[in-house]
Amino acid sequence: MFQTEWEILIVDDEPDVFAVSRLALKNVKVYGVPLKLHYCASRTEAVDLISTKSDYAPALAVALIDVVMETDTAGLDLCRFIREERGNPFTQLFIRTGQPGTAPEREVIDRYEINGYFTKAEATEDKLYSMIKSGVRQYYWSILTKGVLFTMRNVTSALGSRPAIAAILQKLLDEAVHERSGEAVATYANVNFSYILENQVVASAGWSQSEALAARDRLDQQAGLPLSPSGKYVIDENKQLLVKVSPGQGIGHAYIVATLTFQVPEFIPAVLAEALASHATVWHASA
Repeated sequence: MFQTEWEILIVDDEPDVFAVSRLALKNVKVYGVPLKLHYCASRTEAVDLISTKSDYAPALAVALIDVVMETDTAGLDLCRFIREERGNPFTQLFIRTGQPGTAPEREVIDRYEINGYFTKAEATEDKLYSMIKSGVRQYYWSILTKGVLFTMRNVTSALGSRPAIAAILQKLLDEAVHERSGEAVATYANVNFSYILENQVVASAGWSQSEALAARDRLDQQAGLPLSPSGKYVIDENKQLLVKVSPGQGIGHAYIVATLTFQVPEFIPAVLAEALASHATVWHASA
């Protein structure tokens, strides 16, 4: 929820391809967030660039990759590097080839876990638009759900100790609001995110405890939209988000309050609510 740009990689040994792509994608936004285009002229350059990205949450959303570059299979070797050597299932890979007979479509998709395949003759502005839009959406869904499941697993492992649960949530939240590139670490600007369980601010970034509680109280006054089975979410005019769940069985309300950097789709509050209900249940059962 903290993205300010989506990173897109174009790998092709013809610079004109990048120029045309950059023009076609100039004003494209996904969830209100602009694209940041990177260009590499070879597999070697792309490997160097990708190797600077975090292993835990790859920053690269979509890659458009030519097949024939320094070798006849350079693009396919790059796809294998991303999927197998880097262990990255998240980046959406699209093969764009000028020689389709060199790499048959079905074989490439099956063997290299490619998300899409098209010839350069098919690379119209509308085609690029639809691929980038759908690719970024799928990438973000994958990253979000992976992060939520990872957090739930870690919180559940600390069942019985509220200090341990709080420490885990704070650690993961701190990692989430930092972007790592090689050895450099940058903090996302204007990030606010807090977990509030049974009226206690358990973990927070950006806001102080009093600010988080004030944001919760202000947002909770609004009706918002319902979440199943028992909860709601609110997004106000300042892009501040409230997710509230009531797990029941004597468990107090649980909240996430945050400041958004982009227009979140409906699935985000729903996914966060499921995770929040799990956290609240584990918290309630712990001392």
